[in-house]
Amino acid sequence: MVDGPERRPGVAFVAHCLLNQNSKVGDGAHCAGIYSPVVDVLRDRGWRIEQMPCPELAFTGLNRFWAVREQLDTIAYRKHCRRLAAVVADMIAVRAAHGEDIVLIGVEGSPSMGVHVTSSDPARGGLPEWPAGTSELTSGEGIFVEELRAELSRREIAAGLGGETHALPGHDERTQRTGLESVLGRPPGGRQ
Repeated sequence: MVDGPERRPGVAFVAHCLLNQNSKVGDGAHCAGIYSPVVDVLRDRGWRIEQMPCPELAFTGLNRFWAVREQLDTIAYRKHCRRLAAVVADMIAVRAAHGEDIVLIGVEGSPSMGVHVTSSDPARGGLPEWPAGTSELTSGEGIFVEELRAELSRREIAAGLGGETHALPGHDERTQRTGLESVLGRPPGGRQ
């Protein structure tokens, strides 16, 4: 980021569903409209917000059910994510060329937008129903985040990474806020 009187605020590229919960799968919305805890942190820190597209919504539409990574990880979906990632990377490149800090805010547990946690279950097919006590959550990036980071790497653009955790078991809003503030306060390319 540029220091001094010319200092520009950073730009957060935020997962679509955090700015429009109504785009989530079935009953996955945690509130109507904007998920404000993430927006509150960004505003408090003076970061501007850009909404990334939802790759799942654009690929499968509103009438879809929850999927794990293996169900989406097809040649067609990867190609779709690469196209979207190239468009988002074009927007990020403009901001980076102006010396602005960039951070990507994904959704932990998402098969597409997960930053550190995605959903995975190689044995699943059809409508997911997990027996009590089992979880599809595993460490790793979602497919779109993976493709976007690869595109940014090819362009030699650094971006911080933060994951919103409201869909994870044991979610704690204060811990989430602290983690997000940490990502916003570190140099580009830092990982949480």
